[in-house]
Amino acid sequence: MLFTYSPSGLQENWLNDTIISIVSSGMDAIAEGNAPTEWPDCIPLGKRAALQTRTGIRDRLITLYQSFGALEPDVRAQLQQAMLRQTALPEVLTDGLECVSITDFPKEVKVAVRSLFDFLFELLSELQVDGKCIRDIQYSAIYAELKDRICPFCGLGYFRGPGAPRHNLDHYMPISRYPFAGADLRNLPPICSECNSDFKGATDILYDAQGIRRMCSDPYNGPTYTISLAGSRLFEGESLKGIQYPQWVIGFLGPTQAQAATWDEIYKIRDRYIRDVLTPDFLPWLRHFAKWYVGAKGYDHDGQTIASSIPEYIELVIQDGWADRAFLKAQVFLLVSQECEDNERGETTRAWLRDVVEIVGAV
Repeated sequence: MLFTYSPSGLQENWLNDTIISIVSSGMDAIAEGNAPTEWPDCIPLGKRAALQTRTGIRDRLITLYQSFGALEPDVRAQLQQAMLRQTALPEVLTDGLECVSITDFPKEVKVAVRSLFDFLFELLSELQVDGKCIRDIQYSAIYAELKDRICPFCGLGYFRGPGAPRHNLDHYMPISRYPFAGADLRNLPPICSECNSDFKGATDILYDAQGIRRMCSDPYNGPTYTISLAGSRLFEGESLKGIQYPQWVIGFLGPTQAQAATWDEIYKIRDRYIRDVLTPDFLPWLRHFAKWYVGAKGYDHDGQTIASSIPEYIELVIQDGWADRAFLKAQVFLLVSQECEDNERGETTRAWLRDVVEIVGAV
């Protein structure tokens, strides 16, 4: 991902942990031949007032305990271990250790677990703190600290402001496989509709299609990546309508490549950047540069002089940030600048840049 969310979005992240604590104690009691503590005495005192009237939790706990009690002792232990692993956030995202899916367990307990944590997920839109539901508290806190109101999973989709129709919360670890983290805000990062619905969906971020364990970025702690086009070549890509486009080579600069590979595989970052931004926007961006150059510098300049103005254009016109694809646009012009200085391709590139300014800038 491109940047992380502020941990202030986790200030009310207590519901999932509270219920996991109750479930864990209840399972331990059953495993020892005892009865779980009854509702509402099982609720920690600090959260009892908020939860004791939520009979939907109570009823689902009873069903879960019944299905858990019917399991063989070894399967009980496996389920408890699965619960520990699924809730080991954020470590489970990067530790590479096994994390067993709920789909590996008998139907009765699988249904009971899903029912409880689906219910808890819905409660995030109901439970209120100071007149505001937990889900909206999370989103408002994150939104307020974003430099640009852009989805960090793609850098393309915009976030709506608080009070607008909500974006769907993404179960980063899908609830169909890892329900014990189903109401953990660490597992529910805001994400744009395109990333969520069109690309990620219910994809398992911990295992690939071949069942191989993989690592991914923590939405609140990274690692994050900078996009680079340094390996691209200006005149070696596809030809469309008589125009030769660059051969785009997108690199992810960051501390490790394992999380970057997962990010690209799930959200199709390289494909989306090339198809939806770099190729269709390449000519419009050149046109804008040419217009800017002619307006600011005039005509009758050689290619080297024009190329030397690119850093100024990046700094003053494109500027820094994520809005309007600025991070990709800046990389395109950095590529042009580097190609102008290349020992083998520089002369050709500078002549091309001069033609762009003289022809396009005059239109």
